[in-house]
Amino acid sequence: MEKYEKLLNMLMDFNSDIRFTAICDKNGEILWNSTRSNIKPLVPMADTKKTLQRALGAWDERAKISKLVGRGMYTIAAYEKIKRITIPLNDKHVLFISVDNTPLKSSNKKSYGHLVDIGKIMSIIDFVDATN
Repeated sequence: MEKYEKLLNMLMDFNSDIRFTAICDKNGEILWNSTRSNIKPLVPMADTKKTLQRALGAWDERAKISKLVGRGMYTIAAYEKIKRITIPLNDKHVLFISVDNTPLKSSNKKSYGHLVDIGKIMSIIDFVDATN
């Protein structure tokens, strides 16, 4: 699916803090991915796949309350070095994004990481969906 490759490329172009993007199916198989060329992966791919499997299970659980609270839109897990975002694209695919979360080196203040412009990410997803 060409639209998913376009989506990953647009996300990588949108923000240089995005380290890795992937789209997986409901079985946790990575179908498309993109890695920023100038970074070293922090998490081995085998562990990323395990994380995706756990995330998919969590999305299945969230779906059980969707009639009460609406469809799940995204989740963000923040760690010292990265943020991991999962976004269900449809009933068959989930988008996974890893974003650098390292605080600015020039600041001596305590930092809880970079903000993630989730609104812009969701707008890119909507744009790609609308154009394909």
